[in-house]
Amino acid sequence: MSRPQKFRLGDLLVQDKLVTEEQLNLALGEQRGSGRKLGEVLVDHGWITEAQIAKAVARQLRAPYIDLAHFPLRPELAQLLPEAHARRMHAIVLDDPPSGLMVGMADPTDIYAFDEIGRLLKRSIDLAVITETHLNAALDRVYHSTEEIEGLARELTTELAGAESDLGDLLGVDSTSNEDAPVVRLLYSVFEQALRLRASDIHIEPQEKQLRIRFRIDGVLHVQTEADAKISSAVALRLKLMSGLDISEKRLPQDGRFAVRLKDGTVDIRISTMPAQYGESVVMRLLSQSSGMLDLDKMKMPQPMLAALRRAIDKPSGMILVTGPTGSGKTTTLYGALNALNSTERKIITVEDPVEYRLPGLNQVQVMEKIDLGFDRVLRAALRQDPDVILVGEIRDKATAEIGLRAAMTGHLVLSTLHTND
Repeated sequence: MSRPQKFRLGDLLVQDKLVTEEQLNLALGEQRGSGRKLGEVLVDHGWITEAQIAKAVARQLRAPYIDLAHFPLRPELAQLLPEAHARRMHAIVLDDPPSGLMVGMADPTDIYAFDEIGRLLKRSIDLAVITETHLNAALDRVYHSTEEIEGLARELTTELAGAESDLGDLLGVDSTSNEDAPVVRLLYSVFEQALRLRASDIHIEPQEKQLRIRFRIDGVLHVQTEADAKISSAVALRLKLMSGLDISEKRLPQDGRFAVRLKDGTVDIRISTMPAQYGESVVMRLLSQSSGMLDLDKMKMPQPMLAALRRAIDKPSGMILVTGPTGSGKTTTLYGALNALNSTERKIITVEDPVEYRLPGLNQVQVMEKIDLGFDRVLRAALRQDPDVILVGEIRDKATAEIGLRAAMTGHLVLSTLHTND
């Protein structure tokens, strides 16, 4: 691909009717005073989104726009470009088609960076346009996610191969202080990394020849590392010990819960195990108990969306629905709203399966289908408790939807989620 040509971003956005002349002039004035990038100023004011800017630039350059949040990154390709250069030039290697390496750039008009990337990679480059926010998250996943975890996994593999009789020490079962046990250090490294990347779930999946660890980030699964298959049983056993599950039962699925204290705060973890062809598959849902996670202002929500949400939760009645795929932050968003509403003047009841976050001052009810305590039944009982605000974990059936709507129409503020693919 030929070198990208320079153009004036402001004129392009006005031409595409994405911002007005007045907004552009205000942003240019602020840019001159602050030295920040024009696009950053426009996004911070809520006049446009990063994705809209990137798509407009991609159209101008006749290059593809890549949404990194839903793009399957290949670490071995991305790491062709050293981390220091990737961060300095705001770029990442995405694909390896016959025409040349596809490289995503957050600033594709940076001619110097384009030439330098070509020199470093010694290949022809096909340019793609990406957003800065998604690029930074992708670089964190690619360059910091695997090194420590892979090193600990290799150490555990080596020790398991030569220490069959000392399995208790490796698992941290027999010692009074188990923090130095190899499998414990591996798991804590995985938890730290998952929390740092704001992953909602960790998938530990034994395959025929390796153990695959994946993180769900913003609703999309990303491979974090692949280790030797020999360690899969030790990892599953340690997790079952931590969550109080039956370690002798490997034929049936089991569910549990435990909490771990990490450097960045305490994380509540829901665990599900299931027998699979090559061992037990383990999936963990991470629920950070850090109060900062439930602060609406710290959720990186676009300002117009945040303002609309605040206006909605300030109303005395009605229904607020948050939609999205698994792991996209639906429940976290609603708990951020509950955190803002939580006061001694309001009675707040949550109906969940299971209770995900624990907030003081709330009446939180766990749905238990085994004893016929479903969402609809708990919701009917909750309405007799004189609530001001009700959170329904998820609307799954017609009865729950009807009761929730009736509550919203009779003076209650109802918050809930719907599972959607987008």
